[in-house]
Amino acid sequence: MTFFRLKRSLLLTLGGMLVSGGVLAQVTEAELKAAFLFNFTKFVEWPAESLATTPGSLNVCLFGPRDAYFDAIHELNGKPVKSRNLSVRAVGRGEAPRNCQVLVMAESEADQFETVLKRLSGTPVLTVNGAGHFLDAGGIIGFAMEGDKLRFDINLTAARRGNLELSSNLLRLARQVRRP
Repeated sequence: MTFFRLKRSLLLTLGGMLVSGGVLAQVTEAELKAAFLFNFTKFVEWPAESLATTPGSLNVCLFGPRDAYFDAIHELNGKPVKSRNLSVRAVGRGEAPRNCQVLVMAESEADQFETVLKRLSGTPVLTVNGAGHFLDAGGIIGFAMEGDKLRFDINLTAARRGNLELSSNLLRLARQVRRP
C-alpha cells in the first residue's frame, strides 16, 4: 500500500470520526474513544519479547471502575488486530498489570496515575487515558475534547522509554506530540 493510500485510510478511519453530525452524532463519546483505542493498536509495534508472553492475543487491561467507556472497550474483545485478537480484562488496584500490552486507566483513578505509570516506566505497555495531566505523569496517549471533536495527544518520550514504536502516520494525526 502506498503512503498516500495508507494515510488516506488512516485519516478516514480516525479523522472521519472527528466530524460531527449525521450518523456520527449517534455515536457516544465512550464508543468513539473505544474505536480510537482499537485503531491505536493497529499503529503501534511492540517488542517481540513482550508479545511472546501472550501468543495469539494483544491484551488490553482496564484499570478502574467499569463505566460506559470500559463497556465499549469490552465490545472489542476478540477483534482481530494484525495477527492477534484483542483480549480485554480488568485489573484491580492491588494487581500488577502483568502481560498487558495496553493499559487504559479510568479518569477516576487520577490519584493512581503517577504510582502506576512509574511502575510501568520502561516497560512495553501502551498507556491511555483522557485526563490532561496523564501525559505529565508518564502516560503515552491522552484523549482531549476540542469543542465537539475528540482528539488525542502523544507522549513520544514515554513510548520510546517503553520501546514502543508508534507509526509516523499516527503521530501526524495527534493534536500534540511531546518529543524527547
